[in-house]
Amino acid sequence: MKLFERISLVQAFRLPLWGKAADETPPTWLVSRIQSGELEMNSLGGLTMATHWGVQSCGAGDVVLHLADGSIAFEKPETFERDFGPVKELQIAA
Repeated sequence: MKLFERISLVQAFRLPLWGKAADETPPTWLVSRIQSGELEMNSLGGLTMATHWGVQSCGAGDVVLHLADGSIAFEKPETFERDFGPVKELQIAA
């Protein structure tokens, strides 16, 4: 059996903890999805969204991912730190 590694390019935004300011300005992809109602603020201090598989939610301090295909996903900070790293150099095909 061969093993394969999935390489995904994502943008990420860490939601602030309760009563704290965000480390950075929320990106336009996140703000526009909240304004459109696709993402809603929830009582956990995070976000909620409807998907094909049901409702998904995250809480304060979680990471919101904007995936390469335009979809949104949520990750716990520990999982995000383990599975993702910053892009050192982005190679663009000529």
